[in-house]
Amino acid sequence: MMPAVPPFTSEQASLLMRFLSSPQRPKGTLTYPQLAGFLFSLANGPELIPPSEWIPLVFNDQEALYENMEEAEQVLQTMMALYNDCLRERTGGTMTLPPRCEIRPWPMDNLTADAPLSQWAQGFGVGYDYLAEVWDAYTPDELDEDLGALLMTLTFFSSPTLAEAYYREGSKKSTLDQLAKSVVEIFSEAMREYAHLGRSIYQARLETGDLDQEPSRRTKIGSNDPCPCGSGKKFKKCCGRKSGAGSGPVFH
Repeated sequence: MMPAVPPFTSEQASLLMRFLSSPQRPKGTLTYPQLAGFLFSLANGPELIPPSEWIPLVFNDQEALYENMEEAEQVLQTMMALYNDCLRERTGGTMTLPPRCEIRPWPMDNLTADAPLSQWAQGFGVGYDYLAEVWDAYTPDELDEDLGALLMTLTFFSSPTLAEAYYREGSKKSTLDQLAKSVVEIFSEAMREYAHLGRSIYQARLETGDLDQEPSRRTKIGSNDPCPCGSGKKFKKCCGRKSGAGSGPVFH
């Protein structure tokens, strides 16, 4: 039986927020809320993506520029903890956003560029787009509308432009403000239903032999383990190196 995954903490969220927002990170690096939405979408999709594929996407396929081996190990383990927290929540129950991704009390305030929920929704959309072809291929036809409704809810706050587009497509029996309020009210349920649908499709594929076994959920990265960045090298020879010589992610 797999051990319980510990909850992702505010301290871990603060660590990722500081690291990802540092001016040392490459242009296009995901913010912490974007990362949280991105990982939720991937972790609960119909096909699990290994860290070697999604970690480079966090840094826009550029070098993360870690200061040293200790920082690299700490950041990578914390990102894995956030990913595993998404896996833990996908089994059911009340879905909640991780620490530092709070929903602002006034619904329309969640559409501003600095709003954590807006950035979470942006990251979620990136994750869904990454697996869109898999969703299209394996979602039963009778559930297409349900999936569409879930995607509308979970991406609504990505931008004012998208929110207005969703509003124009609707019945317009309410105002945009009222629609935003309704989306906030059903957001947690939409997260739960998205996770349930993705997990159901994944399990069905697993039972028919369409997938390999589920990837390891270990968070400890040993110096001789394969580097999670996907370079194919040992961690100590790649993200765990103390100098920037050679290929693969390097320290600053």
